[in-house]
This record gives sequence, C-alpha cells and structure tokens, in this order.
Amino acid sequence: MIAALLLAAVLSGSNAQQQPDRAALLAGAAAALREGRPADAQRLLQQAATRFHSVAALMQLARLQSGAGDAAAALESLQTARTLAPNSEEVLSAFAQVALAARRPVPAAGALEALARMCPDAAQYHYLLGVALMTAGDPVRATDALQTADTLEPGRPLTLAALGLALNSRKQFAEAKAALTRSLEIDPERAETLAALAEADASLGDLGAAETHARAALAASANEPTAHLVIGMVRLQQQRYEEARDELVNASIADPRSPKADYQLSLVYARLGDSVMAERCLESYRRKLAETNERVKALRSAR
Repeated sequence: MIAALLLAAVLSGSNAQQQPDRAALLAGAAAALREGRPADAQRLLQQAATRFHSVAALMQLARLQSGAGDAAAALESLQTARTLAPNSEEVLSAFAQVALAARRPVPAAGALEALARMCPDAAQYHYLLGVALMTAGDPVRATDALQTADTLEPGRPLTLAALGLALNSRKQFAEAKAALTRSLEIDPERAETLAALAEADASLGDLGAAETHARAALAASANEPTAHLVIGMVRLQQQRYEEARDELVNASIADPRSPKADYQLSLVYARLGDSVMAERCLESYRRKLAETNERVKALRSAR
C-alpha cells in the first residue's frame, strides 16, 4: 500500500534523495484516508507542510483535525496556511468557518473582514462577518455587515434574523421587530427567530405577544435560551417571582456565556429576599459583560 510505504520512508530517517516528494506525500495521505488510517494521513500531510510549505497539505490537515474535534490544531494549521497564502479566498474561508464553529469570533471576524474586502459582492461573507461580530459583542458593526448582506441578497431569512438579533442588542426594538417579522414570513418555524421576536415584543411592552412567540419558540426547540429569558422577564413583570427564577435559570443553563439572564436573575432574587444569590448573579453579569468588552477591544485591536 502506497501510504504505508511512504509513511515508512518518512519515519525511517532515510536520506533526502530517498524521501518522497510533495506529490508523493499528498498521494500517500489520500491513500491512507481511503484505507481508513487518518493518523497516517495526518503524519504525511504534516511532513508535506513542513518540508515543502504546502498550502494544500495544510488545508487537508486542517480538515482532518477539525473532523477529529481538534479545532485548536486546525486553526493553527490554517493560520500557517494564511501566512503562506494571505490572499487566498479558500484559506480565509476555511479559517473563518473553523473559528466560528469553535466559538472564536474574534479571529473569525478578522478573516471575514478580509474576505468581505476581497469579494465585496459576496453576500455570504458579509452575513458571516455580521454573525461573528454579533457573537463577539459588537452589534453596531454587525448591523452594518448584515445590512450590506441584505442589500446584496434581499430577503434571506437567516440574514434578516441575524439583523433582528443585532438590532435587539442595540435596543432598536421596533426595527428589530420589522426585520424578524420579515424573516418569519419566509421561514415561520425557526426557533431562534421566534425567540428574538419575543424579546423585541417584551421590550416594546407587548407581553402577550412576547409570551406567545416565546412559547412557539420553545415548542420548536425546548432549550431555546432567549425564549426562556423572555418568559422569565414576563413573569418578573407579573410579580410571579418563583416562576421567573425557574425560567431564567433555564436560560442561563442554555446559554451560559450570555449576561442577560444573570442580570434578570439578580432582580428576581432581590424580590425574593435572597441578597446572597442576587449579588452572586450580579457579579456573574459583570464578569460576562467585562469578557464581552474584552472581545470587542480585541476586535478593534485586530483591525
């Protein structure tokens, strides 16, 4: 088997004339994959990347690493590929996708900003940039990117939903409701969009619509965090504090990175007379908010 022979040659310490060239290493890696030996394929690809500075080998290696759940190694391989081919659309796109999947929005946004400059008419890159910026905690720039995506390809429900989320974060609830309503006209059962609309409803004072949309979101996805958050906020305003607490705890469990539920929980515990838990939730809220601010600073520094 060619892969086994190539791997043996690489590991045997034979001299440079006997070692396989770049094409042979890549062929050996492909054969190893066909034969169900991904570890051997990774070794051969790493050899090709190290000896020949092969971007193709690094891309394939990153796919294997990502598929094996090692996002950090995949990002390291792709960062090396970016150094070798800084203007490659394929490399930048792969880096952004792996970074987003690994919940690393700051490096993802950097790659996507480059892609949006290189391909200004590609709505998908502007959309993904908006998602990365929102995840990092910069809804202002996210709004700009998502509005550009919506202009380039009007009426895409995912773009409109993401735009609604960004506008909610900016407290522009009427504009958010308009975008989210348009999204639901096209894709009426998407849980995240229903929950975002519920948040806009609640913030605009329409508690009945907020609960209706939140319940619809939970029917589609029982662990939708914003839907639990909204029902908790509604129960808080109704002074049903125990129910509010339970819903907000569910929201915090479903999305432990978000500070929103912690702040609302601090209010609920204060109403329940539990000052210790109220302070603990407030402290968690401040910590998560500080983490978000650090991500935004990192974004600005990267620019």
